[in-house]
Amino acid sequence: MENRFETIVNDIMTATSQLLQKINASKDAVSIIKRTTLQAGVHDYARFFYYKGQVHCFMDNDGSDRPDVKYEGTDFPDAPLTKEEIDQLLPLLQKKLTALYLSYDDNPILDFQFEIDGKFRIDDKFYQLPVLRATSEVKKTKLRQAIDQYLTQKIREGQYPTKELETFFLAKHLINPALYPETDVPGVIAIFEKIRTLNKHKKESQQQHQHHITYALRRWAEDIFLPVFYNIHKPAWGLPEFALKENHERSAPPDNLLDLLVYAGVSIIRFEPNYSRSTGVGFIEKAKELGSATAAQVLKKGSGTFSDADIQYKDADVTCTANDVFATFEINFKNETETAYGKALDFICHLLEKGFPPSYQIKCKSKAKNLLPIKGLGKSATQRFFANALQYPALFPQLEKYVQLAIRHEFEWYEDVEAEQCARPGTYAVFGLALADARYFPLLQQYLDTVDDEHQSVQNHFLVQFIQQHGVNAGTIPTIVEVLRCAQDIKPIKELKALEAPENMEQLKSYVRSLELESYEIDHLSWFIWKGKKKLEL
Repeated sequence: MENRFETIVNDIMTATSQLLQKINASKDAVSIIKRTTLQAGVHDYARFFYYKGQVHCFMDNDGSDRPDVKYEGTDFPDAPLTKEEIDQLLPLLQKKLTALYLSYDDNPILDFQFEIDGKFRIDDKFYQLPVLRATSEVKKTKLRQAIDQYLTQKIREGQYPTKELETFFLAKHLINPALYPETDVPGVIAIFEKIRTLNKHKKESQQQHQHHITYALRRWAEDIFLPVFYNIHKPAWGLPEFALKENHERSAPPDNLLDLLVYAGVSIIRFEPNYSRSTGVGFIEKAKELGSATAAQVLKKGSGTFSDADIQYKDADVTCTANDVFATFEINFKNETETAYGKALDFICHLLEKGFPPSYQIKCKSKAKNLLPIKGLGKSATQRFFANALQYPALFPQLEKYVQLAIRHEFEWYEDVEAEQCARPGTYAVFGLALADARYFPLLQQYLDTVDDEHQSVQNHFLVQFIQQHGVNAGTIPTIVEVLRCAQDIKPIKELKALEAPENMEQLKSYVRSLELESYEIDHLSWFIWKGKKKLEL
């Protein structure tokens, strides 16, 4: 039996060694790690599949069935492996694989940590297990020294922007227990905030630095910290599902790591796209469930990014409260007046200027129940707030300012409407302004340039009301064309028949020519007007 185990282990070893030799020959690891001192090696993972002497090795974890190495070992047809036998041979396999890995201590093709997963076929079933979790103390020591030097020179004493690649590696290193068993949470947070400050003057670069930090925090939360306290199910699609372990299965989490979990949640909410918000809120809720008083306070009052004066306002006319974690504005009107709505708009605009999440909802408590005269809009509290404010022409300049602030970010949405009623921030205010006064047609066109027409269709309903309100003429044709350009799945509108009047047709053609549209864009316009393009020959 021992000879059989040794043969199987040697076969797996031979295949794995061939895999490492292959990738070593195919990549210039020295050149790769020269890009930054914060990268100790290139690869940190491999896996193999064993069945009847055949060993298939893979250098990735993407589930591919195409092996990087195939090795034909010794088959034992009369004695197929059992789960118990695999467990018995595992210590010998781990010992030899560890020695193989450590033989690459002077070779940067492998990282300071290396993992190997195994998969064995037993009859018609498969047995998967982690086979190796190894660390090179040589590489780890050198990496710690490089990190310390980098922090001193580029971060703590730094005055200039840093490289995105350096932040990618540094962010995950600082919260890796293999490198730092005792995480200095306040120190790590200070470093992350300093990186954001150093790179704040270049928007695109700053966003990449922020993404590297939040990604590292998310991986730490989901792969390292939360599995200690939760049973985690990762479906093929969708977000991981967490079930709190029984008390006897978990210890009390350290307060500093709960603070880091809260910080991870807040960072995702602040800096990642809106579709990641639920993940960020979920981290904070789990921190509260695990006993974090900080998390309970954040869920109640917000992330702490904004001062109390920013997120709370109260006088005899109106009470305003904002929570950036849940992306909500709560506006309670005591008096239905122009002054009250002006104060509420100032409150919202001030927070948007200071970086409040660009997808949000307005919970409006008021006696007035106005809605915009546009069929197909969701009857939400957010829409009602703007419909109420639009009753006061003196507030139009404030509403215009709001629209300019609201449309700065792409792919954001009001949170209290969904499906075909989805609307990006700024929608209700700009629709109301454009219906009220032609002076706001340019603002509407600016808004239309930002519309994600693959996911938003409320502009279709607006067009009908716009034509009924303003008619089809030289002053409205440019706006009508711009709405049609981002319209989807609407039937020809009977009011557009007025475009066939000679003066209107000439204006239509002249404006379309000025846009220098592609032929398919002209077809798009013609379809929604006449279900064909022959009447829009330019």
